[in-house]
Amino acid sequence: MLIINTYKKCLTGLFAVLSCLHITAQSDCNCTSYSAIEVKKEYLNELIQSNSFFCKAIGYEMMADEFLKNKELDAASVSLDNSLRFYKKTNCTETKFLVLYTLFAKFYENKVNFDSSLQYNLKVLQLAEKSNNDIEQAGALLNIAQVFNRMKQVDKGMVYTRQSIPVVAKLPSTITKASLLNKITARYFFYFQDYNDAAYADTAEMFVEQALKVAKEVGSKNEQIIALTRFNAIYESKKKYPEALQYINEALAMCVPGENGRQLTTLYGDKGHILMNMGSFSEARRFADSCLFYCQQEQYAPLIANAYSLIYEIENKAGNYKEAMYALANEKQITDSLSSADRIKAVNELERKYNQSQNEKTIGELAQQKKIYLLLAIAGLFGLIAIGFFLRQQSLKHKKRILETEQRLNRARMNPHFFFNALASLQSLAMKDNNGEEMASNLSKFSHIMRETLESTYKEYVTLEQEIDFLNEYLDLQKMRFPGKFEYHITSNKNLEVDEVMLPAMIIQPFTENSIEHGFSNIDYTGQLSIHFSKTEKDLQIQIIDNGKGLISGVKDSNEHISRASQIIKDRIYLLNIKLKSKASFSIDNNKTGKGVIVKINLPLIYLQAQTT
Repeated sequence: MLIINTYKKCLTGLFAVLSCLHITAQSDCNCTSYSAIEVKKEYLNELIQSNSFFCKAIGYEMMADEFLKNKELDAASVSLDNSLRFYKKTNCTETKFLVLYTLFAKFYENKVNFDSSLQYNLKVLQLAEKSNNDIEQAGALLNIAQVFNRMKQVDKGMVYTRQSIPVVAKLPSTITKASLLNKITARYFFYFQDYNDAAYADTAEMFVEQALKVAKEVGSKNEQIIALTRFNAIYESKKKYPEALQYINEALAMCVPGENGRQLTTLYGDKGHILMNMGSFSEARRFADSCLFYCQQEQYAPLIANAYSLIYEIENKAGNYKEAMYALANEKQITDSLSSADRIKAVNELERKYNQSQNEKTIGELAQQKKIYLLLAIAGLFGLIAIGFFLRQQSLKHKKRILETEQRLNRARMNPHFFFNALASLQSLAMKDNNGEEMASNLSKFSHIMRETLESTYKEYVTLEQEIDFLNEYLDLQKMRFPGKFEYHITSNKNLEVDEVMLPAMIIQPFTENSIEHGFSNIDYTGQLSIHFSKTEKDLQIQIIDNGKGLISGVKDSNEHISRASQIIKDRIYLLNIKLKSKASFSIDNNKTGKGVIVKINLPLIYLQAQTT
């Protein structure tokens, strides 16, 4: 019934639109405050809370753009859907949707959903041609070319690249023109790489010279970096490695981490590739690892695949075949998911439909009978869109549940180690306890710890008071397991509100486990474990100090165990920083003032009240 009602509403709406084709643009297709605040992010709420549907749509559109720049794809998806919903409540022509469709295309490209990205790029191209918008037309043509390149269909990509050239030539010298010229350069250079035709490399060099000239004229540092990167690639292809490295170093000197992430992926990768060709394998691997790091920050699968491909090539040439096979397996896993036959078929079908629609006659040239057929066809299309939208919403909800489950599983990764150690404690006590009373008491404590640990899988944060209580119970249980082996002390500054300040659950326990299991093993003195909590104006600071053996060079097992625990915490802190836009960090090192290890953790101050509001 829901789908039938939606279909009826769409059909009714279609008749209303056809009856108003010659009415002038409605007053609600303008946002009077938009031009004044479009560059001021802090005023987005003013647009979203406006009484105008059009202003709301613009506000969510701008918010989605910010989320896409920060690679927050789930948040971007919600903002895009809200923007589209409010646009549809206006009586505006579809040309007003042009920027929104461009953002949808960018969103799906980041999700590596190329058929959907192409669908929206084709919509942008149609609207840009209809409204004589040369900038959007050129951008759409080059974006379509890039989709075909990603799908390994470079011949089709070049068709759209060539169509963009006369459109870009008409544009005045602006940052946008420099950007489009850089994209044309990239398309020609990638075609040269695939077919090794020197003529395409020469054409790429001609366009990048134009791009660099325009970028310098308008003072765009970002486009200058991109142009220098293109020059490096061209000279590398000519095996002029010193010149290529000179362009790379010039571009790297202009880059700022956090602002030029995409450019850094290319520059570090190219530098690693050149050094490999020059025989400097260890240095090449260092830059390849930097390339992989920035690719992972970009969260874009094709870039990550390219980084693994480079690492494979370096390690293979260096004779490190185990590392090479590991990198190749990772690269293949990603590329297989990008080039499936179903996706290629869907993309080609979308292109065919677009080309077919370009050759059809306009509605005004059709006979009255054909108009009726067209009306019925469009009504059917509305019905399909309604069904598709409904199925898409269900798919998004399913994906959201999967992501939430993955996050809970990530938080639970340390639980098996903890449970095994705790059960070992109970086993040793059971062998010593004759009447079972102490065993029953300890089993009760263990069950409470187990419940708290399992619940932490579903809790992102706990109060500091809860964390301290948990640590006391856990360490008491460990003391019973290792009687007389160690003592512990947990302290906090008086100005710290332990019942109000929150922190990620189970973030300290892995380090205390390392101290007891590895730091205090085989020592001939009493171990001391100290945990101290303090705060600054913005940070919660945690110090975990033991007087054990420390990180001993050459002792593989314990150091690897510490490394695994560190990686788990590193992953959790990375996700915390993305979510809260914070600068949380931790370090682990030998205690320079005495024996053992010192761990320092800096977390953002999170208060209970802020989490519950």
